[in-house]
Amino acid sequence: MKMFKLSALSAAVFAAASATAVTAQAEGFIDDSSATLSIRNQYRNESGVNGKAYDRKEWIQGFQLDYKSGYFMDIIGFDYSAGAAFKLDQPANDSRTGEWSTTNLPQDGTRSDVNDIAGTNQAYLKAKFGDENLNANLKFGLQKTCTELFCPSGSRVLPASSYGTYLEANAQSLKVYGARWTKVHSRSQSFFYDDMKDDFGNRVDNVKILGASYKFDNGLGVYGEYGKSDDYLKKYLAKVDYTIDLGNETSLLLDARYGKAKDAGDGYNDKGPRYNGNYESRYYNLTATLSIQNLSVFAGFNKTMDGDWDGEWHNNYDHNGAFNSSLDLWQGYNREDERAWVVGASYKFDDLGLPGFEAGTRYAHSSGIDRGALSAGENPITNDDQAHEWVQWAKYTVQSGPMKDFSVYVEHARGDNPTGGDEDGTLVHLQYDLAIF
Repeated sequence: MKMFKLSALSAAVFAAASATAVTAQAEGFIDDSSATLSIRNQYRNESGVNGKAYDRKEWIQGFQLDYKSGYFMDIIGFDYSAGAAFKLDQPANDSRTGEWSTTNLPQDGTRSDVNDIAGTNQAYLKAKFGDENLNANLKFGLQKTCTELFCPSGSRVLPASSYGTYLEANAQSLKVYGARWTKVHSRSQSFFYDDMKDDFGNRVDNVKILGASYKFDNGLGVYGEYGKSDDYLKKYLAKVDYTIDLGNETSLLLDARYGKAKDAGDGYNDKGPRYNGNYESRYYNLTATLSIQNLSVFAGFNKTMDGDWDGEWHNNYDHNGAFNSSLDLWQGYNREDERAWVVGASYKFDDLGLPGFEAGTRYAHSSGIDRGALSAGENPITNDDQAHEWVQWAKYTVQSGPMKDFSVYVEHARGDNPTGGDEDGTLVHLQYDLAIF
């Protein structure tokens, strides 16, 4: 009887201790969690010039809720994001006139109003193992995880995302990662996810990514990535960057990149007579950025060879494809034989009594575009083999007070595009990120 009482007491003590431990682990899951509501308002005014018949004004309101949990038992957690966008003014969005939406709202096939969108754009389990010197991180579900060649778009009011598995391992300065994506969440639809498809409507089963990077103590970084889209495309990227500390808050960043893409099956065999079922493209990109305290000045060069560089992994290319170049600008300078330069500068005005205000400009120019690329353009209006653009932008972020972190971004771009037509555009983006907890 005495032994039974002792056993019962021990069980009770063990149960109480276990409950306390579980409660402590659950508290970590809850206490380390956060939620942010992002209120976003975006206005775009774009029009064709030099003979291009094109006029579009779009104004939409968006909301994005991001929840990030802590880790239960310091191992597993869950993140969730949802967003909504609706029209304030969007008169030009009609597939019959060829005028496409540049905001999130989907294009409508009639002259009626487009639909609002709302839904989940991230929902994934996450797990971590190890310490700061040797660790592994796993994500599974719908997520916006970017690598060098694969990156769901975040350039609109609501982001695109992809469904699948991402695994990353870090050993001090070495990072190795891999991913397998099987579905896509469009930035302009309410559905949770949809199949990836080729240009003929056939399903693309998956996109596999494998990459690694290493940062040396002397400022040198090396990167490599390989990706394959099932029965569609395969791509390679090599990148090297080197930061030179010149002292007195001055540094020089040198960056070199090489990319290659090839068709990888029947799904990409018919991209027109230019490739005859044998697509290949390469590019190399060189960039130098000089930073002197709050001033940055940069120059870049890109050369595309063999064929137009195709950033897509499936036919929904705007949502997670990447042209990993400093010439991926307002227009993509990725056409066959195109030689493109960009120069620019930006400045943060903190030392001039305007903390939170920054502005910049850039000018890009290209030449030598292949005649086949010109004739294959969406809206060719000239045989000129040159393209250029000039962009000015400014951003202000409130630094303190009740509107802290409210930001205003304004951009104006003027571009001459021989394959798509000349355009003039203005973007205004307002954003307020409110920490809920």
